[in-house]
Amino acid sequence: MNHPSEHPRGLDVSLAEQELLVPPSAHRSPRPSVAGTRFAWLLDTDWKQRLRIQRCLGAAVAYLLGCLLMHMGVELGLLPGDAVFAICGAIALTVVAFYAMLRSGFNLLFRDASLTMPQMMMAVNYAAWIYTLGGPSRDVILLILVPLLFFGFRNLRPLQVRVLAGYTILAMAVAMTVLLNSKPHVYDMAQELLRFMVVAVIGVTLSQVTTNDAEETSGILHTLMGLVFTHDPRQRLRIQRSLVAAANFVICSLVVVYAGSIGAVNQLAGSALAVYMMINSAGFYALLRSGFNLRFADPSLTLPQILVAITCVVGGYAIMQESRGAMLMLLVLVLMFSLFNLTASQARAAAFFALITQGLTMLAMTTLAPQRYPARQELINFLFACTVLPTISLLAGQLSDLRARLRARKDELAVAVERIQTLATRDELTGLFNRRHMVETLAQQKKFSDRGGRIFCIGILDIDHFKRVNDTYGHGTGDEVLRSFAQAVQKELRDSDVVARWGGEEFLLMLTECRIGQADAMVDRVREAIAKVQVSGQYPELRAPFSAGLAEQRFDEDIDETIERADQALYRAKRGGRNRTVLAA
Repeated sequence: MNHPSEHPRGLDVSLAEQELLVPPSAHRSPRPSVAGTRFAWLLDTDWKQRLRIQRCLGAAVAYLLGCLLMHMGVELGLLPGDAVFAICGAIALTVVAFYAMLRSGFNLLFRDASLTMPQMMMAVNYAAWIYTLGGPSRDVILLILVPLLFFGFRNLRPLQVRVLAGYTILAMAVAMTVLLNSKPHVYDMAQELLRFMVVAVIGVTLSQVTTNDAEETSGILHTLMGLVFTHDPRQRLRIQRSLVAAANFVICSLVVVYAGSIGAVNQLAGSALAVYMMINSAGFYALLRSGFNLRFADPSLTLPQILVAITCVVGGYAIMQESRGAMLMLLVLVLMFSLFNLTASQARAAAFFALITQGLTMLAMTTLAPQRYPARQELINFLFACTVLPTISLLAGQLSDLRARLRARKDELAVAVERIQTLATRDELTGLFNRRHMVETLAQQKKFSDRGGRIFCIGILDIDHFKRVNDTYGHGTGDEVLRSFAQAVQKELRDSDVVARWGGEEFLLMLTECRIGQADAMVDRVREAIAKVQVSGQYPELRAPFSAGLAEQRFDEDIDETIERADQALYRAKRGGRNRTVLAA
């Protein structure tokens, strides 16, 4: 039996519906494959459970490789043997426990039958545990976290994604704290803070990656999201992007405050920088949430947010002392956003602002504390900034020009497609539907009528003595008469009715949800209106009387047969003296 949470719509379905959802291969071969039968004792016979167990065993293989690498580290003297043995034993117990839950079917009692969230949390726990061992391996852990979290985030619900991101950041913070407390003379506090900032940025950024928005579209969470983000999709996207930056500011603030409390940075300066970041985050959120941002040319406020972020990075550079050089990388990271969101002039302005603020800050630092901030070292750092930042602004300008060209081509293509669609469906002279599109419309109406039992009528109108109009007044006047006639007829019809130019001076009507008597009355109303219309500005006395044939569509006949009956009725109307309507038999 399928678990409700794994149904595409999140609801229980009937057996017939389930059969429709099963892949074609499952219909062709309902029995397990040869491989599935052979390993049924290991993988189960149900294809969903088998897939879950296969994924679990795949993770077990990855764990095995990790354990082998750690044992190599023990042999080389890089890792402590007792700790590695404890970690490998815990991993083995975890894999066995998850396999037992999946193989026994106990996992089906949970909403997430794949147990993705618990497995991801255990993986994060082991990554943090391995990090506490120290050594070069801890940087490898940071690299592994990215694909690990990305896989989990692609298979979790949005709320779970946020929880896992926060849990990962917390677990790595605890691991780094344990490492620093256990070996304070081996590992530098500033370097670990930078590593923590990298982890936090990765976690917050990847927390936006999700393929399931069901939790955000209904219920209490939907209401809460509306309060926080508004229900306008564009404003919501802008606020989400701003809050991602705000989350990074919060993390940086906590790191700076903590660094100040242990004396790694000046406590007063660190607290001031943290307050500055919090005030700006709250201010941008207020501007976006209130809708005040819509008054500006760039409602996303991208340039102001980038400028504020630059001042925060420069402020961090000023207080980070020996590890301040790493802040230049964050300055580069901030300006990288200009590659995709700013115009060429805005990117140049941001790069110029970064160079000016960074240069003035370095000058002030070397002037006020030359012993702590050597002028030669600051000059090297500034030259690095002068090399990288203008390059980024140049690339941003090129990308901006490329986006502008692509946008212009997209607009041209949209206009061309619209023009093609118009030519394919509209008569160029009158603006009415052409014959081909009217045939398609009639076919759709026929299907709708057959399903709902609603009658509709087809009428053919033919302007009387139109050839005489062309011969007497010229083809230009004839075209004017056709346009005026088409507009007048369309004006008198209901919204559900359709008129098309059928050919020459003939027009076809599709009158929905009416019987033949009602259609006759409608055509009479059109005739009265046409008699009063001035169809030519140059010849005000000219009128355009018409003959009409009407036929009621029958359930047992094709559209072509109905049109033929209407055409025969039109022929009889012309033979009977014109300017009249004849109903088909």
